[in-house]
Amino acid sequence: MMMKVGRSILAICALIPAATAFAPAQTSARQGTAIFDHPINGGLPTFNPPSRDRAQSEYVDDTPPNQHSYVVTGETSSELSFDPAAFPSNLPVQQIQGGKSRLTYKMPQGADRAQIFINSHGRPLKARVELWLGPIRRVHFMDISCMNGAETPYRGCIKFKNTDSAGPQTLEISTSDDQAFPALVGVDVMTPERSKERQGVFDAIWKSSTKLYSQGDKTVRSIPIADHVKSVQLLVWSKDVGKKSFKVNVEFLQGPNCKRQYYELQCGGGTQPYHAVFETPGNGWTMRWTNTKTIHDGSHEFVVVPYELEADAPPESDEMAPHYNGFAERSDEFGYANSLGPHGNRVYY
Repeated sequence: MMMKVGRSILAICALIPAATAFAPAQTSARQGTAIFDHPINGGLPTFNPPSRDRAQSEYVDDTPPNQHSYVVTGETSSELSFDPAAFPSNLPVQQIQGGKSRLTYKMPQGADRAQIFINSHGRPLKARVELWLGPIRRVHFMDISCMNGAETPYRGCIKFKNTDSAGPQTLEISTSDDQAFPALVGVDVMTPERSKERQGVFDAIWKSSTKLYSQGDKTVRSIPIADHVKSVQLLVWSKDVGKKSFKVNVEFLQGPNCKRQYYELQCGGGTQPYHAVFETPGNGWTMRWTNTKTIHDGSHEFVVVPYELEADAPPESDEMAPHYNGFAERSDEFGYANSLGPHGNRVYY
């Protein structure tokens, strides 16, 4: 009996397959093919300007997580602030009333740079600056909106192509629709010698300062301004990142959400480096930079450095700033009397 049971057990064990038969099949590694091993972008060169790497890594990697990557601060005022002919606030000015009133200034032959000063008697400042090359081509645009034109006037220096090669150009300054907001305007067209000297100063500041990169497509950069900085100077140029024109919104905020100065700027980037000075009296200022062009066409770099500090700012002078009336040989050469504008009898000294 025991022998029959033993033979039955052996027969059943012979019918059961090995345990390895129920184990999952051994998967083989997928063979590499060219479709998975292709190089990035098919081996074609990719657009990666050096300034992009510099802007994204050089100034951000060493910054603590709880601090901004860049703060406008310094120990001394800019040397340019001690030049009475640089961004003068005491130019002879002309008053233009509100309601889309406008003044036009014909740029003299050989001119390629002009300084602009616009303020008010303490009321909000709403004005627009446009440079026209011919009847329909606008090569520079600045829309100005400030809460107090006397406290924060606009001081800018625009660069444009030489009128001898590009043709006649006209600077147009106008006010907003509101009749209650007049503006006081002063324009100083630089001589070729002064323009070359200013370009040298611009290049020196540009090379020695931290450049911030803005790519486009509504990218926003917020730059805090130290409390002891009385005014800042802004330099914008795109010669190293595509040489395209740029279009940005510049806001100066004081406090968490108090927009005291707002500007819309658009001009050529490669041939038209932009330079301006903005007042930041008091404390708690932040500059917010918004690039409004497309991501493929809006790359540019800008520099924000102190212009005047509270401790060593140059003293204010009541004397008239040096200006050359468009460096005309005669004061009435362009039919504008003692000013560049058409209303010579409305010049305020």
